[in-house]
Amino acid sequence: MRTPYCSAIGLQRREVDQIRISIGVEIGRLTEVERRQAELEHDVNRERSIAADGFDLPATAYFARMHAEKSQLEESQREIDAKVTWLRTQAREVYGSLNAIEGAATRYRDAETRRIEGAEQSAIDDRSAVDFLTRLRSARVAAGRRR
Repeated sequence: MRTPYCSAIGLQRREVDQIRISIGVEIGRLTEVERRQAELEHDVNRERSIAADGFDLPATAYFARMHAEKSQLEESQREIDAKVTWLRTQAREVYGSLNAIEGAATRYRDAETRRIEGAEQSAIDDRSAVDFLTRLRSARVAAGRRR
């Protein structure tokens, strides 16, 4: 049964879906940043061992570049974590609104069902009363003829 709340429910569900998709995208970005951080750590460790063995190779520029990239990745990770936290907060709020609207729709459906059932019962009662009165009149008319 359609209710006045169905449109709002649809909008809220779409918003929940959009937030869910956004969270998935951000988690994917976070996974990529973490993967790149692990690669960077591995590369830096490998280069440190190579640089320790060869005194004739200046590695200062390489390590400075890797340190800058590591800082940039850490900043990206903080930004993504903050965005995911914000999106999750938004999802909770939207989901709470969705639940409230769905509850109102359920109450509306229940009230409408009770109203329809009440109207049907009243119609049945009215037909029964008309049938009873018709039989009563018929019985009185028949009794009056017999006297």
